[in-house]
Amino acid sequence: MFRFTRVSKQLKVAVRSFSASHEPPKKLFGHTGRYAMATYTAASKAGALEKVESELTSFAEVVKKNANLAAFLSNPTIPRSEKTSKVSHLFDESKFSSITRNLFLVLSANGRLGESLKIVEGYGELMQAKRGVVNITIISAEQLKKPQLESVQQAVAKYVGAGKKVEISTKVNPAILSGLQVLIGDKFLDLSVASRIGDISKSLDAAL
Repeated sequence: MFRFTRVSKQLKVAVRSFSASHEPPKKLFGHTGRYAMATYTAASKAGALEKVESELTSFAEVVKKNANLAAFLSNPTIPRSEKTSKVSHLFDESKFSSITRNLFLVLSANGRLGESLKIVEGYGELMQAKRGVVNITIISAEQLKKPQLESVQQAVAKYVGAGKKVEISTKVNPAILSGLQVLIGDKFLDLSVASRIGDISKSLDAAL
């Protein structure tokens, strides 16, 4: 019989006892971040970082395609014991690593299965950081032209520094009016006109 208390304690110990060689490459926040970091540490110690990443990615893809499974995971009215039984069957020991299996059994026991995709996303973020990948999102009021995008990319590359692999995505948000918003990892840079108008408005409110 699966011992929730024992595995839960192991995950908590993993969070508190990051060694230099197995410490996640960046810090994530919130309980989903703590689960992701604990899983990363356990996988690192077992030499199974890529295997666990593949398993979690496959799980996320299935959930996104299977509405019934997604509903089951997020439904708080289903007893935890029923969810645990389903998870135990889904993550069969012969098909999944003990790290991935234990993660989802603990999530089930703690009523956190509904947040599993966020935890998978967090683990993926840690793996990208380990590989030196920096995700950058450039938000503009209208679609940037090629010369404009190249100029922004060059500036961002200098900010990130050498030795980093940069992955850039773009979004359009007319609400920012003009200028740019840039998300570099977990850092947010707001150079939009809407932001400046907001600052001016706050200054005027304070003065009145």
